[in-house]
Amino acid sequence: MSRIVLVDEETGERIRHPLRTLKEADQHREWYERMTGRRFRVMKIFGSGIGAERIDGK
Repeated sequence: MSRIVLVDEETGERIRHPLRTLKEADQHREWYERMTGRRFRVMKIFGSGIGAERIDGK
């Protein structure tokens, strides 16, 4: 099973709440970017703990 989360690009920290859909994630990403002036990334985290970055690197 996987979860969708937002990650701060500067610090690499996850935003604490998981999101249900990619559409919802994109809306939250836009809101956080407007409110903080920072960039955020949408990531899919898998149950085994492997994140999207590690999969892209293979």
